[in-house]
Amino acid sequence: MFSQLNIRHRFEGRMWFFQVSIFILLLILLFRMVNLQFLQHDGLMLQAEKNRLNVVPVLPTRGTITDRFGIGLAVNHISYRLTMIPERVENMDTMMTQLTAIMQWTPNQIKHINKRIERSRKDRPVLLSDKLTWQKVAPLSARLHRFPGLDVQAGTHRFYPYKELTSHLIGYLSLARNRDLERGYLRSEYIGRSGLERSFEKRLHGSLGSQQEEVDAHGRRIAVLQQTPSSMGEDIQLSLNVDLQKAAAKVMGKRTGAVVVMDVHSGEVLTLLSTPGIDTNQFTLGLEQKQWNAWLNDKQRPLLNRTTQAAYPPASTWKLVSSFAGLRQKAPLANRSTQCEGFIQLADRKMRCWKRTGHQKINMHDAIMHSCDVYFYELGDQLGMQHLSDEGKLWGFGEVTGIPLPPESRGHLAPSMQRLHNGRERHWYRGETMITAIGQGQTTVTPLQMARFSAAIANGGDILRPHLEAGKAPEIIRHVDVKPKHLKRIQESMYAVANKVGGTAFYHLRHSAWKIAGKTGTAQVISMSQNDDAEKSKTPEIDSHKDHAWFMGYAPYENPKVAFAIFVEHGGHGGSAAGPIAKAMVEVLAAQEAKE
Repeated sequence: MFSQLNIRHRFEGRMWFFQVSIFILLLILLFRMVNLQFLQHDGLMLQAEKNRLNVVPVLPTRGTITDRFGIGLAVNHISYRLTMIPERVENMDTMMTQLTAIMQWTPNQIKHINKRIERSRKDRPVLLSDKLTWQKVAPLSARLHRFPGLDVQAGTHRFYPYKELTSHLIGYLSLARNRDLERGYLRSEYIGRSGLERSFEKRLHGSLGSQQEEVDAHGRRIAVLQQTPSSMGEDIQLSLNVDLQKAAAKVMGKRTGAVVVMDVHSGEVLTLLSTPGIDTNQFTLGLEQKQWNAWLNDKQRPLLNRTTQAAYPPASTWKLVSSFAGLRQKAPLANRSTQCEGFIQLADRKMRCWKRTGHQKINMHDAIMHSCDVYFYELGDQLGMQHLSDEGKLWGFGEVTGIPLPPESRGHLAPSMQRLHNGRERHWYRGETMITAIGQGQTTVTPLQMARFSAAIANGGDILRPHLEAGKAPEIIRHVDVKPKHLKRIQESMYAVANKVGGTAFYHLRHSAWKIAGKTGTAQVISMSQNDDAEKSKTPEIDSHKDHAWFMGYAPYENPKVAFAIFVEHGGHGGSAAGPIAKAMVEVLAAQEAKE
């Protein structure tokens, strides 16, 4: 039996242990309280705010693009966007099933949406659908409280009023890709992919804003606490004349080709047309794979910008370069005449003129006016390939123009020596140099390069950098040192082409609103028959075998304002196929000038 004293001692010991335990627990509790209230206060407060607050990015409104008269080329239409933050969705499958029923999504749309969700961060808004009308989103907006993590936002979407007419120039947008996210874009943002939408992306895009929202435990928005507005992108006014663009497209019709018009003094581009074009609105309204494949497989290659990306044989327009080279190098034929019998004999081969009966006695002026091949065969033979290529480089061929529409083709100029397949070099054969002098052979140029060449002839030799912004200061890349008397000879010859009886463009341009100086060109697609059988020289019945048509020049002749280059694929003769397009554009410009 325990004594009363032992019992008391044991009780006191237990009480002491209990008191110490209570004291230790209080110390722990006090330490924890100090830790939470003071040491971890900022971090815990931030975490609590994150659970209570939701920061949503506010997308900027993209800047607009207009022509020189303020006509919209890339504008914004009011619409609605449906977004979702995946981590706030309790049951993704159930939500998607309900949304599909309300929004009437197709299986293909659902497939794209699911891919977008899989590739996106779970804490960031994912774009489910955009370009929605209020009638489309109204039924969903009334039920948003049933869909945690879902939001309907008012915004804008891109619209191109002129679609195919400006598709290669303006370009199009598409949603951000993985590499764009590394540059700071959000998955739901649209980015310029081609044309000026791509080149001016930084200026057009604007900067993001944000909206701080209070949400409940289910992620539903209770109130908007704070807003930081986004900054709209810059509005850009182009030098483009959309009425001129429409006039060129109307005369071009369904043919494939390119039209470039530029100011001869400032380098402003007034028209940059490539046909056929594409409906760029389909990229922002939802491009189907079937349509994309149709564009890719189309024989007319509508995705190709023929003004800057395609290079073609310059045909007889190159005879102007050969003429400048002949005058610069003081070639004997440059200041005398020769006899054109319809061909020139080179060993066992006849190098034929386009006119089978020949032009008879002919000098440089008449050779340009009538586009005599024999004269330029002989001139090219006297000059050699090196001088022909060097002259082409002086006038801006074989190099990019610098217009802000990448990628841009340089075209091609034949080197001084021909490189063989085995790596060895040899001198060019005489026949190869001769056909180069008339714009056939290996030489290729872009329509934009040809328009710039026309402008340089008109302005006295300034090689300008073409640009597309209204009011931008001219940029002269270099000045071609050409004697005034030589320049005058070429200009007078170009005038005769369009205004003198017998000129290759006289019939189609003689009644133009302004006097035009120019040069026609007909680039052979299949080789010309070398015998005298007229039946074998008829125009090919297959369109793909027809010659390409060129016309380049400037107007008015006395006081030049604009230069142009027109190219029609498989159009036939330059004067009849491309000349009327130049006439139509001059009429528009003259009418606009009369109204001012």
